[in-house]
Amino acid sequence: MSHRGTRVLRLDALARVEGEAALHLRVQEETVTEARLRIYEPPRFFEAFLIGRGHTEPPDITARICGICPVAYQMSACQAIENACGVTVDGPLAELRRLLYCGEWIESHTLHIYLL
Repeated sequence: MSHRGTRVLRLDALARVEGEAALHLRVQEETVTEARLRIYEPPRFFEAFLIGRGHTEPPDITARICGICPVAYQMSACQAIENACGVTVDGPLAELRRLLYCGEWIESHTLHIYLL
């Protein structure tokens, strides 16, 4: 299916972990000619309290950012350290991480449905 002319796609609310954003795209022919992302809340600068810390500390520190989704922050810190060191995780450890993410997803949705 082909569209001719100018199209505008507006997503007036994008959910984020903590807050909302909006995405506005302008498409001419098959090319995006303008993209604007508006984030409505100020940055929280969590990375600032990791400056000067040892490489083993960020996973434990970042896990305390959010009580509902600690695994996401902890695994992101682990992946950042691994990327900086050129390490690739696969096999059973990667599968265990996926299981942790799935468990957190179930917990988060359960809390949202029944308590929030």
